[in-house]
Amino acid sequence: MSSFLTTSSISYGKGGKSCIKVGIRIRPRSSKEINKNDPLILFSMEPSTIILNDNEKEKKYSGYDYVLNEYVTQCQLYKKMIKDYIPQLLSGYNCTIFAYGQTGTGKTFTMEGKSSKLDYDNSFKWDSNDDTGITLRSMEHIFTILNTPTCTRKSITITYVELYNEEVYDLLGDDISKKLKIFDNTKNSEGVCIKDVKEFTVENMQEVYKLLKRGISMRQTAATTMNHRSSRSHAVFTAVVIWDELIGDKILTRKGKINFVDLAGSENIGKSGATKESAREAGNINTSLLALGQVINALTEKSSHIPYRSSKLTRILKDSLGGSALTCLIATVSPTMSNKGETISTLEYGLKAMNVENDIRANVRTQKDQFSLNYKIINDYIQVVNIVLNNSVQTANHNKLLALLDKDLFSKIDKFILKKDNIFEESHKWFSNNTSNLYKFQEQLNSQTKLLKKHKLTITNTEDKIKLLEDEVKKKLSVFEQLKTNLVHFQRTNSNSQNELFHKIIILEKKNSQAKELCEEERNFLYRYLKNIENSLTKCMELREETILEINHEFEETILEHKSKCNDIIKQNDTELKNTKEIANKLLNSNKNDYEFILNNQNLQDQYVELFNIKKNEFFKIISQKFDELNILQKLNIKLNLSCEKQLNECNNIIGNEIKLFYMYIKEMNSLVKLSIQSKTSMELKNYITEIEEINF
Repeated sequence: MSSFLTTSSISYGKGGKSCIKVGIRIRPRSSKEINKNDPLILFSMEPSTIILNDNEKEKKYSGYDYVLNEYVTQCQLYKKMIKDYIPQLLSGYNCTIFAYGQTGTGKTFTMEGKSSKLDYDNSFKWDSNDDTGITLRSMEHIFTILNTPTCTRKSITITYVELYNEEVYDLLGDDISKKLKIFDNTKNSEGVCIKDVKEFTVENMQEVYKLLKRGISMRQTAATTMNHRSSRSHAVFTAVVIWDELIGDKILTRKGKINFVDLAGSENIGKSGATKESAREAGNINTSLLALGQVINALTEKSSHIPYRSSKLTRILKDSLGGSALTCLIATVSPTMSNKGETISTLEYGLKAMNVENDIRANVRTQKDQFSLNYKIINDYIQVVNIVLNNSVQTANHNKLLALLDKDLFSKIDKFILKKDNIFEESHKWFSNNTSNLYKFQEQLNSQTKLLKKHKLTITNTEDKIKLLEDEVKKKLSVFEQLKTNLVHFQRTNSNSQNELFHKIIILEKKNSQAKELCEEERNFLYRYLKNIENSLTKCMELREETILEINHEFEETILEHKSKCNDIIKQNDTELKNTKEIANKLLNSNKNDYEFILNNQNLQDQYVELFNIKKNEFFKIISQKFDELNILQKLNIKLNLSCEKQLNECNNIIGNEIKLFYMYIKEMNSLVKLSIQSKTSMELKNYITEIEEINF
């Protein structure tokens, strides 16, 4: 066997016993189950145990070959469960991979994957991390391994059939409605043949994709309460691989067959919601699956009669159930409470299937084996002829015997004798050439025997150590069991928390959408409100500028008016003073006797001066008052500017703070923002307008 076929962890040499490998795949909860808050009841304890806990009791299912939780990808499943079967297939063993389980648990997804991946673009590899099913991965894996210089010839033949209502149909045939007959294979007592099934020889993955896609489109599907596109038939995709491998100067011809079986849903009619025609489909599906269960039970109990003929499905799978094929069962289950009954049935089904034992054999033929067979036949025939001749010589005269013998027969005997001698000479040469090798092998055997004795002593010492380690392992196992129970309790608590969390997430998403709408409305409101504030501030600024201009204008006019009045008074006083002086001088010169009159005029002059001083003081008082009013107006102007800027900053800060607080306190935002901002801003605007109105220009 070549090196690239020895990488598999499954090795049987020329044959042996092998039980069906069983893996349990738990699918994730569907959106429908999440919306209904359907609780989880399955918890995987990898690698071989599942715990079912329905809050009433806890049951453990253990001993499976594989347990795959809902997070395992298609690629991880293939590498864990299927990858090692491909080298065994190419070593000459027959293999069967079939998916079993309730509708909607992922059987077809596991086998086929998503149909969008069927468009081949030369980038897909069997270990690609995508949703491609195990059928396509296996075929790509086969082509990858056979792409080696030691493969001198290969032939891959594909068939694709379905069992629908206990009838066999060719999914790749020209007439999909044609019913096919199956009969026992005379060459292989454990296999069956399907009459008139169409076989396709493929050379590359493009051809495989086209055929598989065509077959999938022809398969019977229907909508049920369990699945909107439920497979209503059993599908069997078969690939027969024949190839020659060059090893040294010899050629080994190997033949292997692999079946990919996608079984229909195992649930009952009431659960699937089937009616009328679909109820008859479900009945036939359950009949064939029941027959499959009876065969597994009979094989488990090692019954003398195995009811393969109870169903066409069991006849086709005969070689995989108790026959000579390597078999792997992928049981798909739902993790929720609503599917508890079907889940338990599937788990128990998988445990029973693990007890089915197959007697596997490889299909390998070499040129050396064929030569030995021919040599044995010829040698036996010659020995019989020699015995006859010897007996004849003893009982009768040889010449008479020769006369009696047919000349043609005698010539044939001579030819056989010559062939025997030639074969003997070739055997002698082969023996002499290999004698030295035999001696070397004997020496190696002796040395290995000595080493074996040493290893036996080592093994006995190791066994003692193992016993001590076993005691420690038992102690640690007890601790591990305690940890497992704690883990189960934690998982159960965690699942309840997850359910509550999912429910809260849905509520929060709804509230979040409502909050976004409210936030948008509040943003629009605040935007409009801010625009109004800006417009009001603009008007206030315009009003302030107009007021200042008017005040300045009136102040200038008042100053000019008072200046003109003061000038007039001064001029008037000057003229009056001049007139008084002139009169006084005239009076003084003309009549010194009029002293009293002068004194009176002097008093009058003093009164005028006093009146002038009073008017002057009043003027300066009015001027200082106006300057004070101007300073007050300037201070008020500065105060108004600062107040406007402060109010604008406060408005911006309040709006920013209210937007931040809005996300945290959605309900309080609607009331606080409208009441606080509107009331405060409107009151400040009113006060501002009142102050402006009260200013006495």
